[in-house]
Amino acid sequence: MSFDICILLAVLLVVLVHLGILVAKRRLLIDSKARCLIVVAHPDDECMFFGPTILSLLAQKCKVYILCVSTGDFYGQGNVRKQEMFEACSSLGISSSDVTIMDIGDMKDGMKTKWETEKLARIVLQCIERLDAQVVITFDEHGVSQHPNHISCFMALQYLYTNGWIPSGTQVFVLESVRLLRKYISILDLLPSHFTSTFLCLSRPSMVWRGMRAHKSQLVWFRYLYLIFSRYVVINTLKRISLHRYCVRKRS
Repeated sequence: MSFDICILLAVLLVVLVHLGILVAKRRLLIDSKARCLIVVAHPDDECMFFGPTILSLLAQKCKVYILCVSTGDFYGQGNVRKQEMFEACSSLGISSSDVTIMDIGDMKDGMKTKWETEKLARIVLQCIERLDAQVVITFDEHGVSQHPNHISCFMALQYLYTNGWIPSGTQVFVLESVRLLRKYISILDLLPSHFTSTFLCLSRPSMVWRGMRAHKSQLVWFRYLYLIFSRYVVINTLKRISLHRYCVRKRS
């Protein structure tokens, strides 16, 4: 390796460390020990996409709950995937009792399946109210991978806040989707993320890998590549949905 390349790598390391320090000051603006609900579409979404967010919230002593809308039974493995998700969440630090996995007839896993927005919105609202969640986090309008089930989760939250059904005092955040190139440069995406995003969460990839190992049925060869190169294993950037006073309802 040439001297110039060594210098370049050293400079890059210093920059990334510096940005990491700055990121620590840009955590989600939520109270310590807040009750946080993460809404996902399938078992393994919690590791493949939301790992850094979950680990950051737990580090802040927040109480983390997960609502998974389907069992991910596209290939008939629903029962297996449910158990895998419980094990994965446990390895991340979330009790199985705090994980809800739905199995609704017209909300099945599928790339061509769009879930009914109002019906899902009411399910999410019931969960928010039951848990008294102060923070709700889900996918953004692009769903990271354009998966229609991911986008349906966003549409449900959008339905709630545009109709004024979000309880007052509840903050809504969405996980930002990025372009394909940025998606697969792992920690190197920290630099553009720093300049384009408001809230950042970082994690050690080994922590997410540990959770993902529980999803044995999903560990085909290309997912190993995903776990190595995806920025979502080490970096999450989120944006907060601003809720005007007239777009919330008072807690009962």
